[in-house]
Amino acid sequence: MKLINKLKIFLNIRLFVLFFTLTSCSEATFLVNSVKRVGTWGDEPSYKIGKPYVINGKWYYPAVDYQYDEIGFASWYGPGFHGKTTANGEIFDQNKISAAHRTLPLPSIVRVTNLENGKVLTKVRINDRGPFVKNRIIDLSKKAAKELGFLRRGVAKVRVEILEEESRELALLSSNDFQKQVEPAKVKEITKIDITSSNEGDFDKDKKILKKNSSDSEPQIDNSILGNKELEIQVGAFTDHRNAKSLIEKLSEFKAYIKREFVESKYIYRVRIGPIENINQANQIQEKLYGLGYTTSHLVMN
Repeated sequence: MKLINKLKIFLNIRLFVLFFTLTSCSEATFLVNSVKRVGTWGDEPSYKIGKPYVINGKWYYPAVDYQYDEIGFASWYGPGFHGKTTANGEIFDQNKISAAHRTLPLPSIVRVTNLENGKVLTKVRINDRGPFVKNRIIDLSKKAAKELGFLRRGVAKVRVEILEEESRELALLSSNDFQKQVEPAKVKEITKIDITSSNEGDFDKDKKILKKNSSDSEPQIDNSILGNKELEIQVGAFTDHRNAKSLIEKLSEFKAYIKREFVESKYIYRVRIGPIENINQANQIQEKLYGLGYTTSHLVMN
């Protein structure tokens, strides 16, 4: 009887040790798999444009825009988000070249130029949403900020240009249906409207005054990288002309106009101010717009 009890105790100990060993192995396997996930693009990254969304009371409208070319401020993010999931399901790695943008499709490929030191990143992968801070148009990974030379400073004035061919390739690879939906953007007509006056001559006069005021403002910043292109400020973009016209009425003091474009089988009505030849003047106008609550306004190049 005592022998049987001893055998039972021995078997129970063996079973306990075996269970503990299997459990430990499972935990170890889980940890290894978790480590593998960090630094990849994720198990199931997806292509997405996204629906309009609101952050801190402000609305943002994601859209396909292969003419995107914007000047503004860049910031960077990293430690608090490293290893976490991005807006399209990828795994964020602060040591890779990537970025967050408020409205471009995810993923998209852009070129980022630091206008303060001339450094360029020729291909930056947009795979997250943000930033939602005044004046900032892109949030770069820690690695990207280091390459562009503003890691310590934290912010820099940059130019962000979408790379159409590379971005289209990502869209096609990620979605079988997207190839049928996306067509080359075609400009069918450009309409410039001054709500305060229907006289075309008056509108031309207003444009000349705007250019004159630009030359009378502070000395221009030498940005040879901009070439001879003119700047404009885009305040909004709509699929309904009535919404664009309503915004024009609110911006009468800025002499805004409507630029109509045929994009992705539909008309887009862009509300813009310009042309503006001076970056300083453009910044002054944009600051005033921000003060009026138009925080999604941004610089574009013609």
